[in-house]
Amino acid sequence: MTMRVATFAMNRQMLAAALNTQAKMADMQLQEASGVISTDYGGLGSNARKLINLEVTAERSKRYEAAASDAATRVESSYGALGNMADLLSAVRVQLTAAQSGDANDASGTNLVAYAANALQEMTSLLNTKVGESYLFSGSPGTTSPVDRSGVAVDLDTPDTSYYQGDSNTLSVQVSQEQSVSYGINADAAPFEKALRALGALAGSDGSLTDVDLAAVLDLVVQAVDGVAGLQGGVALSSAALDRAVETQQDLQDFYSNGISSLRDVDVTAVAVHLTAYETQLQASYAALAKVQSLSLLDYLR
Repeated sequence: MTMRVATFAMNRQMLAAALNTQAKMADMQLQEASGVISTDYGGLGSNARKLINLEVTAERSKRYEAAASDAATRVESSYGALGNMADLLSAVRVQLTAAQSGDANDASGTNLVAYAANALQEMTSLLNTKVGESYLFSGSPGTTSPVDRSGVAVDLDTPDTSYYQGDSNTLSVQVSQEQSVSYGINADAAPFEKALRALGALAGSDGSLTDVDLAAVLDLVVQAVDGVAGLQGGVALSSAALDRAVETQQDLQDFYSNGISSLRDVDVTAVAVHLTAYETQLQASYAALAKVQSLSLLDYLR
């Protein structure tokens, strides 16, 4: 009993030190296996709030990037549709110009009427272009085609957008906390209305248009071509703004990711070095503890 009383305090201190080292080793082994400082926020101490804020901000940035990317896809489709419209209307202008300078009887007859009817059908189809389940030129995303010309009477001198089935909203997307980008074009825009009015008048004329009417149709088509080109320019600017927004959010996400990694991830190499040191320390602690526990009163009297 004398030996136990004499060595009790030393035993307790050395055992506590060994258990503390063993606990540290267990934590580091978990860090080495998981690659993170702690598997929950509680183990991060004062850095927990910083990490949570960074993770929330990074997630918000991803949503901004996804929204901008989705809008960029729609803008690209809009640009392509506008390009096809420009080509179509340019071809119609060529036909009308040839009609004015060539054989007026043939130009204002069946061939030109049939050409205009096909062009009108194609123009309507382009204005009813869909991306996914929604239409490009209908204002707010919806499942109703924006252009329906059934029952529409054409007057060359009177603008008429009664064919339009969409709404007056212009599509826009939030690409950051401070910035939104407008990119929508509606099918009731002036260049589209002029194109449909000109083609509708020509297609429904039965070849009976006068030279004056033919000149009026050509003037509308020329204005439509110029207007569509202007719309394309606006879409190109929106596309560039969306591309910049995507790049900005991607750069921000890289920054946030580095910050998150610095707070959450461990240096596996450093952990391995510390583990080796702790293992050596633990072995020494157990060896010393075994030595102390083997002491007797006779050892102190020698």
